[in-house]
Amino acid sequence: MMNIEFSNGQLAPQLQVQLSAGFESHSQQQLAPAYEQQRLNWTVQDEHGNLVAALTADLLWDWLYIDELWVADSCRGSGMGRQLMQQAELYAVSEKLSGLWLWTQSWQAPEFYQRLGFEEFTRFEGFPTGHSRIGLRKYLQVQG
Repeated sequence: MMNIEFSNGQLAPQLQVQLSAGFESHSQQQLAPAYEQQRLNWTVQDEHGNLVAALTADLLWDWLYIDELWVADSCRGSGMGRQLMQQAELYAVSEKLSGLWLWTQSWQAPEFYQRLGFEEFTRFEGFPTGHSRIGLRKYLQVQG
């Protein structure tokens, strides 16, 4: 008899291995591209070694997913966020990726990304109530 169990938090390591193997097997049967994820990070530290800004990203297939972009309050307005995004874009261009994409919340300045050439491709209204979760992407023109 099958049994459904509920748990909170991360799956037990042996269950996660089985789940990942199941997804990989199904994808291979469907002739999907291999799923290879690579974590990338750009960080900025002050003269004392304190983190003042960071951009984390995941390379998935031929797109760069911007996971986190953070700039300390003391450095906001200095152009550091823009510089980090430019570094990520330069990396994506050098790797001949199709583009960059990210999620942001309506209170996290989606206009910042739009000024960098990102376009909205989806919006989840009411997540959370009174706000929106916004998907943004930027296609890159691969030259060569």
